[in-house]
Amino acid sequence: MKLRDAELLARYMDAKDFSQARLGRYAGVSRQFIHKLVNGETRTCSKQVGSLIEEGLSVLPGTLFTPEESTATRPRVAQRKTAA
Repeated sequence: MKLRDAELLARYMDAKDFSQARLGRYAGVSRQFIHKLVNGETRTCSKQVGSLIEEGLSVLPGTLFTPEESTATRPRVAQRKTAA
């Protein structure tokens, strides 16, 4: 999932009184990972982590993160061989 706006994440954390460490514990990631999200150093995370962050901050799904398909998670598709 892709973070929509790092500043928006920080504002929700402040409003809900969540520290980076607390949100990291809730989402099952490190404080350092949350720090990177808040500071814009990292913009993506797994669907599970994004969902847990939104749940922990009591926001509707899709408020902070948008689904983004990673090329690493797409299934491989066999290419057809064409006759010459």
